Amino acid sequence: MSPSKNNYSTAQAFRQTYKSLQDHLSPLQKRRIKWIAFLIFLSAILDVFGLASVLPLVKMATEPEIIHTNTYLSTAYSYLNFETDKSFMVFCIVIILLFQFFKTGFGIFVNYIEGRFMADVANNISKNQFSKYFSLSYFNFNSVKSSRIINHVQQNPASYTAWVMLPILMLFSESIILLCIVTLIAVYNLKLFLFILMIIGPASYILYKSVNTKNEQIGRGLDKMFPQALAAINNSIMGFVDIKLANKIEYYRNRFLKYQKAYHDLSMNSIVINMIPFRGYELVAILGIVVIFIYAIFIEDGQQDVIMMVGAFAAAAYRLMPSLNRIMNAVMQVTKNQVAIENLNEYNELYVKQKEMDRNIPIVFENTIEFQNISFTFPKSHEPVLKSISFKVKKGEKIGFVGSSGSGKTTLMNILLRFFDENSGQILVDGKPLKEENLEYWRGLIGYVKQDIFMIDSNIKENVAFGEETINSDLLNTAIKQASLNEFVGNLPKGVESEVGERGSRLSGGQKQRIGIARSLYRNAQILVFDEATSALDTQTEREVSEAIDSLSDTNKTIFIIAHRVTTLKNCDRIYELKNGEIAGVYSYSELIEKVI
Repeated sequence: MSPSKNNYSTAQAFRQTYKSLQDHLSPLQKRRIKWIAFLIFLSAILDVFGLASVLPLVKMATEPEIIHTNTYLSTAYSYLNFETDKSFMVFCIVIILLFQFFKTGFGIFVNYIEGRFMADVANNISKNQFSKYFSLSYFNFNSVKSSRIINHVQQNPASYTAWVMLPILMLFSESIILLCIVTLIAVYNLKLFLFILMIIGPASYILYKSVNTKNEQIGRGLDKMFPQALAAINNSIMGFVDIKLANKIEYYRNRFLKYQKAYHDLSMNSIVINMIPFRGYELVAILGIVVIFIYAIFIEDGQQDVIMMVGAFAAAAYRLMPSLNRIMNAVMQVTKNQVAIENLNEYNELYVKQKEMDRNIPIVFENTIEFQNISFTFPKSHEPVLKSISFKVKKGEKIGFVGSSGSGKTTLMNILLRFFDENSGQILVDGKPLKEENLEYWRGLIGYVKQDIFMIDSNIKENVAFGEETINSDLLNTAIKQASLNEFVGNLPKGVESEVGERGSRLSGGQKQRIGIARSLYRNAQILVFDEATSALDTQTEREVSEAIDSLSDTNKTIFIIAHRVTTLKNCDRIYELKNGEIAGVYSYSELIEKVI
């Protein structure tokens, strides 16, 4: 999808918005939004009554005799035993003020309900967006920039609720108010109704046409600039050391500011454009009053009628102009933020298919894993990375892989981890094919320790348990002991409560690797994959980590090791050499040493 190439008419924008509400609201939220719509309708009706209640006061102030000539007012006057017109008028003013307080309080209550509903919808969309992106395949996930994922998961749901859903509710509310006011004016004074129609109708059309197209362009520009500014600052943070050493602070600062400035400029342009209808309607209201006076001077002779007409127009304008302004802004916001809907819809079809599939069906691993004629070629590539790879591994064996960079070692392990799907061949687990439906269960059996261990900014305990809300102390202590971390942890003042720092900044490379091992052991992983886990370590630290790996030989865990240094493979049962995507040889450790020498 290329959102920047889409240009929506207002009708298209509202059709897409309606469809998005059907797609992104849960059944409970759909029921709640009907209830909220009813509350909004009541609030709008109260607003109209609040406006209409001013007219009798104006009439009583200009024509006090109406208190006695009007059926309803005279009945109230007599029933409540008022003695003077002034005391009755004061009573009416108090009643109207009390009604205005009630109306305002009810309106605030409805706004609160709307706000809570919007927050609930935004949270639900964020949850779905997070699940959607993390259900993508390895290739699809890596094809999306991280800044775009952050924007779609964190920023976009808030934008959708604030600038698409809320304007829709605002449009509904203000349209009811507008319709009721216009109807009352038409009933009260048809001449005033026609006058307002001639003044406000063309003005609204001109104002809308002057700002709507530009507003949509700004919305797309903001959606484009925010992820780019986010990516620029994120890259600068990640590259702090290199930027400092290369003395390139100014370059990366300017690169960030280029996108940030564009974002700020667009934001300010949006604010200015959204103010145009507000200022425009102020001018329309003044022009309307001027036209009434001109009409009175040259056409009408009745001063009393002019005062009533100006008062009625002012009262109508007092409520009509804000409503028209909000309606205009709501329409512009919905059109402007169609890109938010497009963002929410990315990968939707794929996500629906993933949700419909149960991928947690158990598969039994008691005896063997067999790679049977595995071949793999990367998308958009013609040269296969793996060519008919076949071998069998018994449970509890320790298998090593060697080979030059690009020989297919990591790709083979990624197929085992199911990040890649083989183009041909299959993996058999105890003689049964490993399928998509087994994916989540299968990954629950595997622990993966790579060269760069991912660390959360928390303590050792939470990094080992990794995502467990309730941490089992016995499992934690056993995992730490088996990963040869007990001495290191025991020497820390806070033990397992010690903080590791952002990205593990307070730990050495070897300590990170052993925490990675402990993480897999805490999960009781039956299969452990070490992908060049010691390649970035010094000789002494590598020896310590290798000893920690070797100590797992008695745990009946099946271990796969991709090694940069041959010495890491010392206790392997077999070592496979991969070359040009094929198995070039199978060795024992002593045979491999002789070959290398």
